[in-house]
Amino acid sequence: MPKWLQRLIMVLLTWWLLFLFLQPFADINPIGHPRALVVYVIGISLILYVATFWPRWWPLWSVMTVAAMIGGLWAIVPLKQPFGLSWFTAYLQTFSAATSKFLRVGGVDVPTVLSMTLIITLVAFLLLLTVVVRFYPGAIAIVLSYLLAVHIFNGNDLTAQFIQLAVLTGLMAMLHLYGNHWWPLLIGCTLISGVTLGLAWLSSSTSLNEQLADMSVPFRDRLNQRGFYAGIQTYVNGPGRTGYTENSRVLGGPVYDDPTPVFTATSAEASYYRVAVDAAYTGTGWQPGVDQSQTVPLDGAIMRDPNASVDYGPAQSTTLTFNGSKSFLPLPYGQLTFTGGQPDPTTDFLLHAATRRVSTTDQSRFQRIDIQVQAKQITAAQLTAATSSRQQVASRYLQLPSTLPRRVKQLAEKITAKAPTPYEKVLAIQNYLKSDPRFTYSKTDAQRTPPGHDYVDYFLFDSPIGYCDNFSSTMVVLCRSIGLPARWAKGFNTGTFIGGSGQHKQYVIRNSNAHSWPEVYFTNLGWLPFEPTPGFNDPATPEENIPSSSANNSVSNSMPSSSSVASSASISRTPSTGSPSATKTHSRSSLSNVTWLGILLLVIILLLTALGFWQLPALVAWLIGIGLTATNFPSRYRLLLWSLRRIQHRPASQALSAYAKIIDRRLGGQTNMSKLTQAYEQMIFGKMTVNPGNLASLLEALRRQLIAYTQKKFHVKRH
Repeated sequence: MPKWLQRLIMVLLTWWLLFLFLQPFADINPIGHPRALVVYVIGISLILYVATFWPRWWPLWSVMTVAAMIGGLWAIVPLKQPFGLSWFTAYLQTFSAATSKFLRVGGVDVPTVLSMTLIITLVAFLLLLTVVVRFYPGAIAIVLSYLLAVHIFNGNDLTAQFIQLAVLTGLMAMLHLYGNHWWPLLIGCTLISGVTLGLAWLSSSTSLNEQLADMSVPFRDRLNQRGFYAGIQTYVNGPGRTGYTENSRVLGGPVYDDPTPVFTATSAEASYYRVAVDAAYTGTGWQPGVDQSQTVPLDGAIMRDPNASVDYGPAQSTTLTFNGSKSFLPLPYGQLTFTGGQPDPTTDFLLHAATRRVSTTDQSRFQRIDIQVQAKQITAAQLTAATSSRQQVASRYLQLPSTLPRRVKQLAEKITAKAPTPYEKVLAIQNYLKSDPRFTYSKTDAQRTPPGHDYVDYFLFDSPIGYCDNFSSTMVVLCRSIGLPARWAKGFNTGTFIGGSGQHKQYVIRNSNAHSWPEVYFTNLGWLPFEPTPGFNDPATPEENIPSSSANNSVSNSMPSSSSVASSASISRTPSTGSPSATKTHSRSSLSNVTWLGILLLVIILLLTALGFWQLPALVAWLIGIGLTATNFPSRYRLLLWSLRRIQHRPASQALSAYAKIIDRRLGGQTNMSKLTQAYEQMIFGKMTVNPGNLASLLEALRRQLIAYTQKKFHVKRH
């Protein structure tokens, strides 16, 4: 294939690459003059294409390129002024102010003058990389990075762009390796396109989708725990992360772990720490159900469950030390006696009777609290014999919205059909949510509830992916559906053990430990916490040590076959409601996006890695030529020597000059490596200075030799 045709094809492929970049960019940053941008792309492409035939005239091409960039900027961002010095002055002032504000404020909304300048510059740079420098991996990596940023920051579905980028990567690689051989080029391009599209098609497979999504959960969880997603979310939209919140009226959607410490607990055992309970389920979230201002003084600085007539165990000391003063007070379960702290609990504490939240009389914030904790002493016999009378608690703990779909109650009845006692019914519901393989715990993949859908119903039957809010709310609603009084508690889980022993073990509780769970009422036993969220265990939850196994049997009988349902909300399935018309199809969820993204990124990365490894010496020669100076040349020369081991191994006893001559012979007989070696020896041993411009020219010539050598070597091996 003649060189002019190879370069023309590369220009066309680069236009395709630019289209992949510009399409999502224009969706986020509207381009006011798209025709002017098209003319600019064609013009700058023509300049750089012609420049490849007469590289010695680079000053002329540089001036023409800069002039085209300035003209393109004026055509796209005219600022209501004719082209001239006044426009250029206004542009510089606007650009400076916009850049300063953007760097100070952040976010994804880029000012127009800044975004258009980025486009103009990037178009020229990508064409320079592909057409002139012929460093295709760099151009593809830039576009890939941008598409990833758009996917992460804006949540755009870029499946089509990633598929095209994978195909484009393969085509550029084939043109690079087989540019002079028609049949290998055509066969290679066909194979690359077929394999990429085939993998994209396979990604729609139910089983493959589930397997890849499940495989990626631990990795994404680790990123989430380290605050990766919280940092992105904060940068883009402000707080959208884990932490205790007063407003639970609208639940759903992903949350991102914030590792900021909230308080440190010093005690003998780990504990859940409740802040408040909510009673009114609205279909979208929770409300207290009563006026939160109804407060009463604590009974002699003692707090207990007023509905419980049970014995309490021995007192254990607990100290809560807050990381900065807080307006809420997380408290462990049991009978609590406040013995000291800031503010003074003996005089300043008030209890919200309905929400069980503690506040202070003077609105001072909590800094440190000392408590004596006595846990409830409940036996298996008491649990088995416990009843759950509707008349002994307020009706708000049985409230359900009239819009709750009937299939929720039907499911609750089916789950608990073989459980004879209230406690075993509660266990059946808890174990169903905690053990059924349909349900997936994930903070990052949880779906927002669509308008007009019930939060619990949507989680149970449409998108069984969520975190504590989903599982706890669902258990409360299921319990209420069969007449068991329940309420929704929120606070913090046990946190992380950080040291100490005996009565002085220390646990740090972070914003990422914010948690919610259900509480169920039993006559004489009061309100007991339960834990339906997979992977969590509340030390205050009663032990499941009742003699009967009927609860477990009822769970297993009510669960549908794992082969008939999927953990992804993008798959059609029939919920276990007995309704023949309950099958629903949901649009692609974030899990399926992750699956598509993972497969396509893997293809692109493998292609880039293969191309980069094959051209490693040429890649190193190009990289060390960037910003080359007389000072950094010696260290960069040694890096070049390391990369040349793929071409010719150098024994430790061999002189550099002799090794350089061997390299020159292998690369075609020129003396570029010998001249670079001579300059290196002059700087190291003769303390002489060299001209960085001459070194850069030698490196560029050597890079071209290396590209030609690897291409020729590859063709020889193939044929």
